[in-house]
Amino acid sequence: MAPGARRRVGILLRARLLRVRSAAGHVRGGSVTQAIDVSHVSKVYRRYARRRQFATLKSALLSGSLIRDLAPDETFAALDDVTVSVPAGRTLGVVGRNGSGKSTLLKLVAGITKPTRGTVRVQGRISALIELGAGFHPEISGRENVFINGIMLGLSKREIAKRFDEIVDFAELKDFIDAPVKTYSSGMYMRLGFAVAINVDPDVL
Repeated sequence: MAPGARRRVGILLRARLLRVRSAAGHVRGGSVTQAIDVSHVSKVYRRYARRRQFATLKSALLSGSLIRDLAPDETFAALDDVTVSVPAGRTLGVVGRNGSGKSTLLKLVAGITKPTRGTVRVQGRISALIELGAGFHPEISGRENVFINGIMLGLSKREIAKRFDEIVDFAELKDFIDAPVKTYSSGMYMRLGFAVAINVDPDVL
């Protein structure tokens, strides 16, 4: 396996298990190099109940319910005191039932959202596959979107140009790369987003 590939950490989604387990340590020179370190992390969201509907703002104000409706009914923890570390060069599978916090954990690692409590530390460049094609502009071509998205993910224009043909070949969009993205099917859109993401050559994927 190439050195660059050994540095990557893949986070994979599965179903029907509740606990998150840490991978075994990877020792280099007597020390453990952690690519991902999640320590005592909790993520709390607010839950709002369905409210009574009013025809006008005036009627809502007169009833006094508008002020009450601003307050959440309760909070719930999508993640509660999760600690997990992934050494460089290892792959960790995160498994669980629907709503058990898998995507929330991945978003925290990717930096898309912040923890309510605890710390998340990631070493190296991250490429997240949670929202493929995030930042694609529908009115411009696939070619232009590859460059814009690649720059958003941390590549230089020269690096993108060097990898452009490989990205297009992987996405199987050679005949459509100069068409506006709004003309793409959902499958074409996802393939292009995935092709860009994996060619960022991330330390953490």
